[in-house]
Amino acid sequence: MNVIIIEDESGVAQNLVDILGEIEPGIRVLGIIESVKDAVTWLRENPDPELGFFDIRLADGDSFEIFEKVEVNFPVIFTTAYDEYAIKAFKVNSIDYLLKPIDKKSLIAALNKYEAFYKKDTIVDNTLLLKAIEQLRLKDEKKFKKSFLVYIRDQILPVSVEDIAYFFLENEVVYCVTFKDKKFVIDQTLDRISSQTDPESFFRANRQYIVSRKTVKSADQHFNRKLKLNLSPSPNEDVFISKTKVTEFKEWLER
Repeated sequence: MNVIIIEDESGVAQNLVDILGEIEPGIRVLGIIESVKDAVTWLRENPDPELGFFDIRLADGDSFEIFEKVEVNFPVIFTTAYDEYAIKAFKVNSIDYLLKPIDKKSLIAALNKYEAFYKKDTIVDNTLLLKAIEQLRLKDEKKFKKSFLVYIRDQILPVSVEDIAYFFLENEVVYCVTFKDKKFVIDQTLDRISSQTDPESFFRANRQYIVSRKTVKSADQHFNRKLKLNLSPSPNEDVFISKTKVTEFKEWLER
């Protein structure tokens, strides 16, 4: 079987190649492509593979754009970290979905699904997929808050998410701190805030802090394999990334 991999993280791509080699020694990887632009060029200039592995988030956009610029006449398995509603949308349309880091068991299940649906000389019709992508984008636009209400004495004021450096919990009260180092009370839990902020822009560092990418200036190695964050503006206490979240944090920071 001939496959292509569209993935901009070399480690993830190589891991996928290695696992594919273990599962199906006869699989031939025609190419590892790192961007939407290069993927479109490759698909225009080469015969269709039998199967594609598409990371949704790429350096120059999302892989959904590929479907808008060139015909994709083969089945696709997506790999990324979208939330549950996206998973349901893809699976309803007979498109499988793998969460990173990809493991052997999940990949075997996805390939079995491919065998069941696409080994019968069936013409691949991605019309339903394109509709699902459109719905996802509409939901994505509405999903994340653009501002949060804060409390100042008897006033309630909106603060733009773009102006917020981090959220934190102190003495059972949740606050946000702006890049101008202004502190406001927010009447929401950190869990709720985490679900309302774009995970590309904000990271749940620990139980007390959610930090913006723009506020992270650096991270220092700490004992017990933790990371100590250097934030601007600086909080009144040290903010740590636990060792269990270090890899996830590094991947988030370099996107």
